[in-house]
Amino acid sequence: MKNAAPKQNRQPEPENRVLDQEISLLDILRFLKSAWKAIAIFGLAGIALSIAYLAITSKQFEASVQISMAQIGATNNSNNINPLGVNIEEPALLISRLSSPTSFTPEVIAACGLQDQANSALVLSKSIKLSLPKGVANVVELKAVGQTPQAAQECTLAVFELIKTTQSQIVAPYIEEAKIKLADDEERLAKAKDLITKSDKSGQAMSASYLSTRDEIRYLLDEITALKNVVTTNQNRATRMVAPIYADESPIAPKKRMVLAAGLLGGLFLGLLIALARQMIFKLKNAAGGEL
Repeated sequence: MKNAAPKQNRQPEPENRVLDQEISLLDILRFLKSAWKAIAIFGLAGIALSIAYLAITSKQFEASVQISMAQIGATNNSNNINPLGVNIEEPALLISRLSSPTSFTPEVIAACGLQDQANSALVLSKSIKLSLPKGVANVVELKAVGQTPQAAQECTLAVFELIKTTQSQIVAPYIEEAKIKLADDEERLAKAKDLITKSDKSGQAMSASYLSTRDEIRYLLDEITALKNVVTTNQNRATRMVAPIYADESPIAPKKRMVLAAGLLGGLFLGLLIALARQMIFKLKNAAGGEL
């Protein structure tokens, strides 16, 4: 019989290789013990960078106010005055309009302190916030920011005045039309009353024309009352603040806790990566030296 060939060194089974490559909890603790100084240094560096960022970044303060839409007096189908009125501009339409940079005048841009900034109108359109409060149909909430509470308040006031002016311009043609219609109805009413007076004197009080004119007088009186409501209550229904502007004394940005936490966690993570990289380089060098 021929002698059996000598057995070659067998490679470890895959399961054994996996076991050999597993890192035990003790190895992790040893690694952390050897690398804790580097991780701590980078964590402190991250906090230092966060503090420097907070020191050089300008603070942002926010002011807010709720604005009631301008309204115009309206009448229902019976020609009776509707005390609720009708919105000159729906809140959703106002929000859409002020999202366009062309809505803002140079005076508003200057009041918000953006006159020296490139694309100032675009920046302003993105910095202000308009939202719809829940359960209110004719109110919007406006928020604006500034580098001081006073600056934020002035910017909010300037945007409010802009809304008030533009809504006043929207309602102006309707008021003029109501005034013209009112003057015409008052003239027609005077003629109808004169005709009634003449009919009373001539003894034709029960004629068809008399009865028709009397009905017309009732209609004109109701319409004149409604038109006077539109004209006279215009100022009372103008755009207004629900409450005075509120400017918070605490800055909304930058957020100190978030910045410090991000700096600390980022520094610790970076220190951990560098420590792992150093350990891998050290092992590769040892392996290369062993082969030589």
